[in-house]
Amino acid sequence: MKLDFIKDELKNHVGDFVKAEAKEATVIWLKDKALPVAKEVVEAYTTALRESSEKETGWCKFRDRVFLPCVIDGALWFAGKALEAMVAKQGR
Repeated sequence: MKLDFIKDELKNHVGDFVKAEAKEATVIWLKDKALPVAKEVVEAYTTALRESSEKETGWCKFRDRVFLPCVIDGALWFAGKALEAMVAKQGR
């Protein structure tokens, strides 16, 4: 059996597996399991960025000290708020 055949079959029948229960479970998993892990990784990364900013000057210092940590933290905050809203809409 060729991998292309399996890939094509999965792509052609993916709709059979996209059910409301699966989507709801995915949102809950993302909120309860994936988001906390992502927050830990982001915290370590932004801390390392801020520490590396001490060796930089000018715009690179601003990038590492302020810009990148704010963008990353903001994106994670937004994702968390969106997931909370989705879970609330689901009624769980």
